[in-house]
Amino acid sequence: MIKQTEFELRKISEGVFDKSVLMTLYKLSRRGCLDEIKSIISTGKESNVYHGLLREKEIAIKIYSIETSDFKTMDRYIRGDRRFSSWKNRRQLIFNWAKKEFDNLSRVYKTVRCPEPICVEKNVLVMGFVGEDGIPAPKLKDLPPENPEKFFNEIIHYIRSMYHKGLIHSDLSEYNILNWDEPVLIDFSMGVLLDHPLADELLRRDITNVLNYFKKFGIKKSEEEILDFVKE
Repeated sequence: MIKQTEFELRKISEGVFDKSVLMTLYKLSRRGCLDEIKSIISTGKESNVYHGLLREKEIAIKIYSIETSDFKTMDRYIRGDRRFSSWKNRRQLIFNWAKKEFDNLSRVYKTVRCPEPICVEKNVLVMGFVGEDGIPAPKLKDLPPENPEKFFNEIIHYIRSMYHKGLIHSDLSEYNILNWDEPVLIDFSMGVLLDHPLADELLRRDITNVLNYFKKFGIKKSEEEILDFVKE
């Protein structure tokens, strides 16, 4: 069971565990999705991410901010997504946003290295932790690959695998790729299906971002060449 004292301490010190979040966390605990929250991993405008345990397994708990998330950005990526109906207010949109990331991870995690989706409830997403002993795997921007060509090829194959699973990541860059012996993709909340109105534009942006990062390692490929490979 989640330790109430730990939650209350973090609620006071960090100001993120309000009554609504506490109730959601308790519900996830009762569902068998979460045993304990250990420490905070990262903070941001859109969400805070925590390290926790589930039956001795390391997990990540992502709590999306209802008050400070970028409503306009979220609206752009979720409007036109046939998986979600309309929403009446910011709270409903954030709940859809959390479910969107869970659904995107569920669609691709068996074929692409990414966090394993475990549970989602309201604005809280529980997923597998990428790292060890509470220390998250470094992002590609902070730890360049030892073998850039191998990493590049794996990432392009990931883009292709996602495409053939009907998904475009939509926010792919060195900021959302972890270097954990091989690339691990994270932050799937902006991901769209292939029939989304922005799908082609977002696929090209993902490819361009990856190409721009790997250019400094001497890897030179054309966007059209990669695009043809992804779609073939």
